[in-house]
Amino acid sequence: MTIQIASFKETKELAKKVARKLKCKYSEIIVKDFPDEESYIKLKKSPKGKTLVIFNSFAREQNDRLIESILAAGIGKDYKAKKVILAAPYFPYLRQDTHFEKFDSFSIKHIKNILDNFDSILTVDPHLQRIKNIKKISHKMKRLTATSAIADYLKKNFKSDFTIVGPDEESKQWAQGVATPLGKKAIVLKKKRFSWHKVKIQDVSLGKNVVIIDDIIGTGHTILETIKIAKKHGAKKITVIGIHGVLVDEKMTKKITKQAKLITTNTIDNKFAKIDVSPTISQALRKA
Repeated sequence: MTIQIASFKETKELAKKVARKLKCKYSEIIVKDFPDEESYIKLKKSPKGKTLVIFNSFAREQNDRLIESILAAGIGKDYKAKKVILAAPYFPYLRQDTHFEKFDSFSIKHIKNILDNFDSILTVDPHLQRIKNIKKISHKMKRLTATSAIADYLKKNFKSDFTIVGPDEESKQWAQGVATPLGKKAIVLKKKRFSWHKVKIQDVSLGKNVVIIDDIIGTGHTILETIKIAKKHGAKKITVIGIHGVLVDEKMTKKITKQAKLITTNTIDNKFAKIDVSPTISQALRKA
């Protein structure tokens, strides 16, 4: 199988790492706008006869990124790629996995239908809640996980004992997924959400050295409330590890970093991305 990697700029550093691991060709996808702001997409290399892997992330301007990806997949099909794969380290609309209110959108159900030109879609730790198996969303989708990479990072860099904490029930799968290979049990807290910007976290002692694990750090309110609980009970060292550093609120991010060490994986490029998921993606592509 000959793999050719083409990446949009948001994922170029991660895509380059994967290309080096797979010893395959890499190029950045050309993106321009017409005067009326329609997108113009172009590949730099012919995908004919190859497995074309298109890298794109959806942490920002998700709707534009989706259109770009659709067009890039179409180019692959038009120019006779043997297979077209979307490597989306962070994938959007997964939290909208049911109708929450009357007449609102069951978004992921319909978003996946516009990605038909992809033969498969790889994504890292999708934010699944009510739908537990990603194959129920689409048989083309494959779930990868960064939990082993995070566990390895902790094993190499944390020599003293520590407590792994999940800030809410949704985080349990990731907190426990990191804890298990380290021979630990995760403490998973209970959370009540009042709005996007107001949450209340269960008040319990978490220990002196606390590592908070969550899949998405968005506004940061859940993390800050968890830090507050840890400090209230005498925590001396607090580390926050997020798989996807969406980090939509700069002020809230600064509040986190004033009280804890913040680390993310590189599914989304940011200055806190210390944990590399390229080995996980490379391994999946070797089997694709």
